[in-house]
Amino acid sequence: MKQRTLMVLYRIGLIATLLAAGLMQNAEATPAFSRQTGEPCSACHMQSYGPWLTQYGQKFKLDGYVAGNANSLPTLLNNFSAESVSSITNTQGDVPKGTYFSNSAGVSNTNNNVVNDWDAIYYTGRIAEKVGSYLQLNFSPQVGRSVSLAMADIRYADHTSFNDHHVNYGVTVNNAPTMSDFWMTTYAWMYPYTTSSVAPKPAAQPWLAALMSGANTAGATAYTMIDNHFYLEGGGYTSQGKSMAEGLGVWGGSQSNGLLVGGAPYWRMFYQTIEGPHTFMIGTYGLSGNVSPSYDAGGPLNSYTEYNVDSNYWYMLDDDNMLMAMFRYTRDAMEMGAGKQGGYSSNAGNNLNATMLMGMWTYKQTYNLSLGWNDQWGSSDLCLYNGGGCSGGAAPTIDPINGSANGSPNSNSFMVEADYIPFGKGHSELDPYLNVRLSLQYWAYTTFNGASSNYSGSGRSAEDNNTMYFVTNVAF
Repeated sequence: MKQRTLMVLYRIGLIATLLAAGLMQNAEATPAFSRQTGEPCSACHMQSYGPWLTQYGQKFKLDGYVAGNANSLPTLLNNFSAESVSSITNTQGDVPKGTYFSNSAGVSNTNNNVVNDWDAIYYTGRIAEKVGSYLQLNFSPQVGRSVSLAMADIRYADHTSFNDHHVNYGVTVNNAPTMSDFWMTTYAWMYPYTTSSVAPKPAAQPWLAALMSGANTAGATAYTMIDNHFYLEGGGYTSQGKSMAEGLGVWGGSQSNGLLVGGAPYWRMFYQTIEGPHTFMIGTYGLSGNVSPSYDAGGPLNSYTEYNVDSNYWYMLDDDNMLMAMFRYTRDAMEMGAGKQGGYSSNAGNNLNATMLMGMWTYKQTYNLSLGWNDQWGSSDLCLYNGGGCSGGAAPTIDPINGSANGSPNSNSFMVEADYIPFGKGHSELDPYLNVRLSLQYWAYTTFNGASSNYSGSGRSAEDNNTMYFVTNVAF
């Protein structure tokens, strides 16, 4: 008993060390989970390489990452995994050198950028009988060897029964809204899992997406799943102060990634059902809070409320073939008091809407083909979406690559992606120790920042931002 207590204390201390090291993109499945459960990656993950969870994978997460005792490595090492993500990106139109990064690590090219997107160290799995963790420490060479605590989820979970109803319940402390979820229509886990860091992106993005990209939040939620059908979760989030956020490598200093002042309530609910080969889910989630863009809690504030409605459906045609469809609608209501006063918003209030549709076919959990459509529209705001603000009463300067000359956030794009995952099915001796995903992704824009042509006033068209992206994910 004493030895077991010491081991639990050691693991908790190790997690504290990793969190302290933070003062010093999406997470995926980890080989550590496979080693702990004794199951191949495909048992928990559709496509054999996360984060799309099977029913077994959902239960593993609901129960706090604690199931299994098949550890293939010594106890002190079994919870550790690592990942390396590298890619090459080509855009239809060139951009000025140094547009994406310019630092001691180098300068981004005008095109055809080959980058090590990130490397990560994970500590995942059981800490104690009913306590588990998912911790991801990222190293981002393209931003000057930046180190950040990308994802953190430490949870206590248990289950009970009453009146013939089975109830899972738990509490999670984590660093991002939707981190606790397991559907790909939430921002922590959304498909496509990886996108290029060296390609133009629309000036506008939903508020929760902005918070996820900065990862400058921390909070706690309580959740319950009833009869594997009804899921309810509620809690709140807040932000670190400027100095702590800078130390964690997650301070953006922008209106999207500013300081959450006070608590921001988060909610999540969904209903899911499984009927033979059919799985269907429909739900909603959102966040509401006050934000200080300048990290000054006593200064003027913006107020954001985001609502999401999402749905997932998959159909197992047979043992080898699976179809899936996803939908999400997002609505942001933005009161821009600080933005209006600070000169980066023309309006005192804005709204932003976004719709995502995705369909995919997976064969033998090895080959995957996906088609997606994203549409975004909302209030025009020249100072918010011009790429440079309007501070000091000066005439707005439009960023030639990322700015909108008419202030519109409207963007429309189509995506196609092919994935190949050769391992993770339990057929290789490497399966508990190594997994690989190779992806080829193409984005085509019909509208970008409010126009199809000359959107920034500098002659650049939406199709100039069409992007070919080849990425390798290696987990070990």
